Amino acid sequence: MLEILKNPHFDFLSKTKYLVALSAILLTGGFGYMLANGIYFGSNAKGYGVEFSGGTQLILHFEKNPEVDRIRAALPPDATIQTYDDPSKNQVLIRLGSVDETNLDKAANAAKADVAAKYSENRILDSSSEIVGATVGADLRQKAIQLTVWGLAFQLLYIGWRFGGAIWGAAATIAVFHDVLITLALLAFFKYEITLNIIAALLTLVGYSVNDTIVIFDRARENMKTKKKESLATVLNNSINQTLTRTLISSGVTLLAVLGLFLFGGEVLRGFGFTMVVGIIVGTYSTIYIASPVVIWWQNRQASRVPSA
Repeated sequence: MLEILKNPHFDFLSKTKYLVALSAILLTGGFGYMLANGIYFGSNAKGYGVEFSGGTQLILHFEKNPEVDRIRAALPPDATIQTYDDPSKNQVLIRLGSVDETNLDKAANAAKADVAAKYSENRILDSSSEIVGATVGADLRQKAIQLTVWGLAFQLLYIGWRFGGAIWGAAATIAVFHDVLITLALLAFFKYEITLNIIAALLTLVGYSVNDTIVIFDRARENMKTKKKESLATVLNNSINQTLTRTLISSGVTLLAVLGLFLFGGEVLRGFGFTMVVGIIVGTYSTIYIASPVVIWWQNRQASRVPSA
């Protein structure tokens, strides 16, 4: 196997308490920001795409380069307007939060007619629309949450069985929750809407983060059999060093690929790319500074309960 670093001996876990504290600050601040602004969480949460909130998404292709301000003036105040795809293609994406479930095409047709009438000097060449009723959107959102929760539950059970202790599965699950919440906080801060693409990216990073954690935990399990006199902290630190080349190669190559999606994938893939870039960085970090410290903390807690002879 290619070795980027030959026999590394970094003391990764020596600064654990500072980095755990940093994670706690980021989680608290991020969750507080989302709650305070009603993004993703709450009874009337915002920040969801048409697929989950219900509404109309309309793409208009103009003859000339469109003026977004002129289009905005022709539509209701709650409409979201932005350029779509390559600016040279003269396309605009319009999102309307309301939809008449008895006539799903009504909002799209009305918006198109209003823009055509009030911005007549720039002819609409083509259009496409995506319409989701509020009931369908709410059902999709509920199923996406259920899918994530069930995935985490089965993951916890499998890892606990595979490594012969519930704490290993719990540590991996805590690390995944950490990754998802921090990624959601950054998505909220940079004003990304939760779409099916982003849900797919979140589920992908869940699997990616768990895989990275299992690789290190599996090496630690092997080392514990041959180095029984060493502390668990030393074994885990050595295991992280021993798998460091694999982590750098797999995470680095994947990061470059999703960074390309984020930078050059266009509007449709930008949210997916951003989620994956953040998720890979945070997921690699959490394996070392969240999952491993949780296992060490639990072992020390258990050891302190055993009465001395």
